[in-house]
Amino acid sequence: MTFNLLISLATVGKNIVSTLTSALGSVWYLVLVNAVGVLAILIKITETQNKKRNRIVFFAIINYICWVTYFLLNGDFTSTFVNFIGCVQGLVFLQRGSKKWAKSIWWLVFFIAVQITASFFTWRGPFSLFSICAGVLSTIAYFVMNEKHYRYLFLALILLWIGNGIVYFYPIALIHDVFAAISISIAIVKYNILGKEPKQKENNG
Repeated sequence: MTFNLLISLATVGKNIVSTLTSALGSVWYLVLVNAVGVLAILIKITETQNKKRNRIVFFAIINYICWVTYFLLNGDFTSTFVNFIGCVQGLVFLQRGSKKWAKSIWWLVFFIAVQITASFFTWRGPFSLFSICAGVLSTIAYFVMNEKHYRYLFLALILLWIGNGIVYFYPIALIHDVFAAISISIAIVKYNILGKEPKQKENNG
């Protein structure tokens, strides 16, 4: 049953790509896909250079929406689901600083479980581990309240997304992730190492 579901999802993904290519034409289809990717690059750079956690998570949500669109257009349901779940969890984690219900550790457990389960049903092969592990790390990164910890976790997960972009050859996604890796490395040096981080008013998650 699971195998048949995976085949069905793969078929749906191929149909989405072929339908859009036929409707828009191959050139305009590529323009649309790449435009979404470029927008995601700009948003991710903005996210990684922010000091405040709330602004980091806010821009992360917008970035997730871009990548849901991008990977859906490419027919990649594993990466689409991972990013969709990231978007939903971002909306929850954005409330951690002000809402008591959002502070529970069970949200972390829940979203990791959902990430793994959803990825299992959209499995494409061993290389799917890149996006699965990146999804789990992103859940942890956006759950923590300490911006310093977020940056170190983000660097690790973005390296996994770089691996995903290489094996599945998503040029725009790969450019995005390389820029994000450079941007977060700069932020780590600037805020974490050189100590230009504002004083933390919140405890770690």
